[in-house]
Parts: sequence; structure tokens; C-alpha cells
Amino acid sequence: MSSDIISQAGRQSYGSLGYFYISSRVCCFKSALLTLMLLFSGNSLGNSLPAISPGASAGMSVADEYRLGRIIAGSIHRQLPLWQDLPTLSLLTDIAQPLISSSQLSNKNLQLFIVHDDRINAFAAPGGIIGINTGLINQAGSVDELAAVIAHEVAHLSLRHYVQTQAQEKVQAPLFVGALLASIWLASNVDGDLGEASMHATQSALQRSQLSYSRAHERQADRVGFELMLQSPFNVAHMQSLLQRLQSPYATDSAQWEWARSHPINSERVADISQRTLSLSKSRTDHGFDLGFNLLRIYLKISLNTNALPSIAELMAGSDALSADYGTLINYAKALRNQRQGKLALTSSQLGEIHKNHPQVQLIWYNWMQSLLALKQSTQVLQHLQERKQQRHEDKLSVWLTALALRANNQPQAAVNSLWRLLQLQPNWLHGWLTLGEWSVQDQRFQLHHIAQSQWHLLRGEAQLALRQAEYALLQQADPLIPVPELQKRKALQLRRDKNEFN
Repeated sequence: MSSDIISQAGRQSYGSLGYFYISSRVCCFKSALLTLMLLFSGNSLGNSLPAISPGASAGMSVADEYRLGRIIAGSIHRQLPLWQDLPTLSLLTDIAQPLISSSQLSNKNLQLFIVHDDRINAFAAPGGIIGINTGLINQAGSVDELAAVIAHEVAHLSLRHYVQTQAQEKVQAPLFVGALLASIWLASNVDGDLGEASMHATQSALQRSQLSYSRAHERQADRVGFELMLQSPFNVAHMQSLLQRLQSPYATDSAQWEWARSHPINSERVADISQRTLSLSKSRTDHGFDLGFNLLRIYLKISLNTNALPSIAELMAGSDALSADYGTLINYAKALRNQRQGKLALTSSQLGEIHKNHPQVQLIWYNWMQSLLALKQSTQVLQHLQERKQQRHEDKLSVWLTALALRANNQPQAAVNSLWRLLQLQPNWLHGWLTLGEWSVQDQRFQLHHIAQSQWHLLRGEAQLALRQAEYALLQQADPLIPVPELQKRKALQLRRDKNEFN
């Protein structure tokens, strides 16, 4: 396996951008639209979320939604250029967690996808799927503004808007599911957000038949998202500022802000959220995400820009020069630039110093450990990890770094065991299964190798390939990490049945 794969979870692109087609059978379920449209028809500014019953939407159960979600997730894995970076996934998951916890979702185990795309976009899809473009992370005015977008998408999921969508004609069905991958503010509209020229032709048809319907959903999602923000530590006023910015000429005229053109924010929505914000007496809460989010933006800019080394000015764009953390951000940007230039010893020293001042910030510590691994100081990394475990700071990043350090320290069995433990905590991390497949074949653990390959195909929605690898696994010598190898075959068969049913 290449050192690049071992050292970090990089971008993985699977084929050309496109959208997922599905038959009208899924999209033509009769909905309880009128009931849910009336949930927020009054003028009350109460802070309670609506009680959403698992059976509130006719035609599709919650279990069916998640079966459909697995199929859509497979399409996302195959067709979108995903950024499979574990630190980024971990931080965004932490940001989303307070919003998810307060939601009426019956299943709070959401799948989060990060799409490597500079355009400002996000989407929600059945089965608890939320996607966020890297462009949105870089251009968000603050972590609270990003949280407002996530809250809006969680609201769409909790209100089950995708289940309520009712295609008027059979031809509209593939347009609907394609829209799930392309929309930020609504679950059933699409403009060319994914870069496919063919998708532009869908806009007018969808707008004619669903625009007024979508606006009703948007008002509902605004209000539920507002309540989720209110119950979280984030500043709910940033939802108002986000809507106002989407209405501005800057957003509507910019090629990056395609969501603002395809999904215009009307004055009624802005006024509604503004009125709710003015009625609040909630004080600003220090949620602790500001520094980590600003570090993440620097990290993404330098990690995703493989063609040129960004300048300090480019890396610091969007950072507040008057903030207390500005010096830390500059030092971090300098360290990452040195790392790109191969100045590994200097990088390690700089990151170590920054870590002393911010020992609780995950991203700084992770980059420092990665720099030590690049210097082939795996023993030192393992010592730091042991100290972290004793301090009860162990998390997914610690487990991943433990696996990498053990592998570099010629302890392959312990490394595989650590990676396996991580994948039980992060079961949808495609890069982790790819790495496990590579390590296990190098170690001649062939049953584990085929199980890892099967799971990789399963996450990509490739049921037949997943089944073939699961059958190969049953022919191999038993591996101690796989207690029930037949389970993988059953999962592959279930996915094949689901695809046959929904397609």
C-alpha cells in the first residue's frame, strides 16, 4: 500500500458526477402533506418541536427509508468526489451532534458525507444522509452559520419531506431522487449543482410542478431548524444572517452560490426568522467549536489544493484578524505550509508548540502526530497515545493513529486489531475498509481481506460484487476477528433484494 494511503485519509473520487435514478414506485407514495403543512401554520413562537410519529407519513416506513438510504449512500460513494478525511468527518459530526440529539429523528445515526466541491452546497436524503460541500465549509461566515445549514437539513429529515413528495407523472421520479443529491434547501428541486449539463433540463419541469410545494416545506424546515439551533449551544441569530446573505446580490450573482439562484430565499422566510430571533433573550453560549472550525478551513485549503502551495494570505482568508486565536491560526498555517514543503522536523516542532497552548484541540494534535509518523517516530507517537488514553482522551482519531503507528512499528496484528475496532465505531468509513483490505492481504489474512472487500463494495451499493467477496471469505481459513462470516453474505443478499424492490 502506498505511503500516501497509510499516512492520511485522502480524497476518493468514484467516476463522473451524476445523479441517482430510481423508479416512480418509490417516489409516488401518497403523503400526509396537508397534516404536516399545518404544523407551523400558526403565529406561535413556541420553542417545542413537533412530535413526528414514525408512522406519520403514509406509504413508507422508517425502516424502508433507511433501506432506501443505503442504496442512495451507495450511489453517493460511487458518483461523488468524496473527501474521506477522518479529522474532518469527526469535527463535522461533533458539530452536528447537538442538533441531531435535539431532533425528532427516530434513528439518530446519520451518515455524513463531505463532497470535494468548491461550490456552496449541501443536501439531505432518505435514511439519515446529509452531505456537505467543502465549498460550504470554506465560505460559511462562522461555525454557527454552518450549524444553521445542518439544522435545516436535519429538519427536512425529521419532517420526512422526501416521503411526502408525490410525483405527478412517472417521468418525474428520477428527477426527484437526483434532486436529493443536489439540493441544500429543499429535498425535491435541482439546478446543475453537480456539474452535469443534463441536470439543467430538469429544473424547469420540477419548478413548475413543485415550487409552491417546496416553499411550504422550506418554511417548515426553517422553523424546525430554528428550534434545533435554539436548543443547541450555537448562536441561532446566524440562521437569520445566513438567509439574508442568500438573498443578497453577492450570493445570487455568484457562480459558487448556486443554491441561492436555484432556491431563492423570499422575504417572507427572512422576516419570519428575523421576528423569531428578535423575540429571543438567549445569551451567546461559548460552544468551543470556533477555533477548531477555523483551523479546519486552513487544513482543507492546504490539503485539497494539490496543484499549488497556498500563501499565508490565502490560508487566512476569512479569518478575523481581531480574534484572540488569530496568532494560533497563523502559526498553524505556517506549520502546514512547512509540511507541504517537506520541512518535517520544523513542522513537528511548530505543531508541538501549538499543542502545548491548546491541548484539547483535536486537529492540532492529530497533525502533530502525523508529522511524527512522517519522521518515522512511531514509538514516540505510541507513547503520546498511551498518555492520551490514560487521560481518557481516546477518540476515533486516537484509534486511527494507533493503527497507523503500530503498522509503522512492525506490529501488523495489533495494527489490524486497532483498525477493526475503529471500523466498528465508524462503519461507513470507506477509506478504512479499503485500508483494512490492503493490510490484511499483505498479512495473508485472506478471510479478513475478502470481508473488508465485501464491505467496501456493500457501502458502494455493489451488491453482486459484495456477495462474491463474501462467498470467497467463506472458503478461507477462519479469522479470529470475524465471529460470524456468514453475516456478510446475508447483508449482501439483503442489499440485492432491496435494490430489486426499490428499482
